[in-house]
Amino acid sequence: MAFLCEIKNCCNLITLGTVKVIPTKRLNKSLKALRYVVFWNCCLMTCISFGQESVFQIPDSLKDKDYGYLYNRYGENYKDTVASQLYLNVYLAKGIISNNKIRQSIALNYLSYYAENKESQLDFINRSIIASNSVDSSYSIAPYNHLGEYYQYEYAYEKALQEYLRVLKLSKKYNWKDYEVVALNNIADLKKNIGKYNEALVLYKECFSIEQQKTASEYTSIGEVAINLAECFRKIQKNDSASYYYHYALDNQLLKNTNSTSKAIINEGVNLFYMNNMSEAQALLKKGASLANLNLPSSQKYYILSQFYLGKIFLSSDKITAKSYFIKVDSLLLETNSVIPEVRETYEFFITEYRANENYQEHLNTINKLLIFDSIAAVRKINTTDSLYAKFDTPSLIENKEYLIRKLENKSQSLGWKAFVLLLLTVSFSILFFLQFRKHKIYKKRFERIIGQIDNQQKPEAPMTVSKKFIVDSPTVVVTLEKLEAFEAKNGFLKNSITITSLAKKLSTNTKYLSRVINIYKEKSFIQYINDLRIDYMVRELKTNTTLQRYTIASIAGEAGFNSAKSFSDAFKKKTGITPSYYIKSLQNQKTSKASA
Repeated sequence: MAFLCEIKNCCNLITLGTVKVIPTKRLNKSLKALRYVVFWNCCLMTCISFGQESVFQIPDSLKDKDYGYLYNRYGENYKDTVASQLYLNVYLAKGIISNNKIRQSIALNYLSYYAENKESQLDFINRSIIASNSVDSSYSIAPYNHLGEYYQYEYAYEKALQEYLRVLKLSKKYNWKDYEVVALNNIADLKKNIGKYNEALVLYKECFSIEQQKTASEYTSIGEVAINLAECFRKIQKNDSASYYYHYALDNQLLKNTNSTSKAIINEGVNLFYMNNMSEAQALLKKGASLANLNLPSSQKYYILSQFYLGKIFLSSDKITAKSYFIKVDSLLLETNSVIPEVRETYEFFITEYRANENYQEHLNTINKLLIFDSIAAVRKINTTDSLYAKFDTPSLIENKEYLIRKLENKSQSLGWKAFVLLLLTVSFSILFFLQFRKHKIYKKRFERIIGQIDNQQKPEAPMTVSKKFIVDSPTVVVTLEKLEAFEAKNGFLKNSITITSLAKKLSTNTKYLSRVINIYKEKSFIQYINDLRIDYMVRELKTNTTLQRYTIASIAGEAGFNSAKSFSDAFKKKTGITPSYYIKSLQNQKTSKASA
């Protein structure tokens, strides 16, 4: 379940008493300003240093506040990363001071949502579980559920299932109906993700039955469960049932937020597409897309789905408009690193389009995208039906080979010529395969060398002292080299406006002199010197920054200070021996391998 849902479901656990849940409010500007003033004054007065050995120093303004007050302030400010962590850290510090393991567990679980990286997040969750289990296992339900969500996000479905089953067992033991629904819903989500829609339906129906038994005063997620039921019925082509649950949620105003409403409307739009109600389907898909929050991964998925089906609606009547939607789908898939089996047909459309127009380069590019799409789907264990592969089920080289053979057959009726062409193609593709295989091995070795150098924190060796006599005196050279070292340390080379003229002015020297210093002591031209610094920086940054790995090559080039993707790619390959796309893909594969190990 979503984070907000979990906050509301767990309010009694968190406060260890009967504390009412205060709904999140939008503070007016004056209150927000006052909060920041108080916070920063607290920061100036205290030293924030929390760890297992040292306790977070509680600001004077919060020393006399109880757990209920701190949690409510956190609930009101959960979107404000700075303020929310302050209240949670105070909550945790009070728990440590009083040796209250339950309080510590609660704070650690919620602090994990603000962790800087996955390793830290996992550490917070595990510490939360250990703390709660040392007192009462009923309080470990929330962190166990969060651990399942962590594994599900990493596509480690088996590990996620184990945690959700643990949550289900504990929730039944302690009669926690809210978390029983959460566990059943999450298990159903896993089954839906791998294409087991009938099995998911059974679980969603069980969730729905539990939610229906709740009173009006109890928190219920029945609207979200109804939409999950609608989606599963749509997947197994029971369109009337899908529409029933859609209208049940919308007509009874059961959806709690705009994102859920967007998901529901887009699902029904797709459902109506398959019921051949194109005009209504188009209207709902556009409406649902307009409500989607593209900053949330779940909303990104349904927005992409809306654009894909809008493209399909226009495909028979307005191919240009349809293509514009498919282009948007392709771009969003790359940007968000999403894999949605339903939209695989986008690549089939472009393959057919480029083949008809004899656009060989884009044809090949699209096939490569399709292969990447399929490989990610396989890694994430996402199920795709056989019908999706019926038309394009061969590797790219074979598909290209068959296409070229058919193309050549239309130009010649000679059996001898056909035999010669077939032989030539066979030899050509054999050579191409060998070259590609050899290139892959070379690239793999170069990638491993680069990673080894980064892991060992190796820096490029300084150029050997040149025997040539420099025109100016040595002290001046030393000063210039020291200034260059400072320039490198501050990453000044990332500015795309840097020129030898601007750098010389910054270093209080002239361009001719600076050029000679770089030529002799760096053994490079000025352009090569700047480019190498940028590539060295980006190689290290890409390894540690998973968000940056999702950028397009053009965006990464901009971050590195290059004016175009081509100039960046050329400089990257010249420096490392491999392309940036290969390097990023290898980093992602390496991460996936470690996660599944």
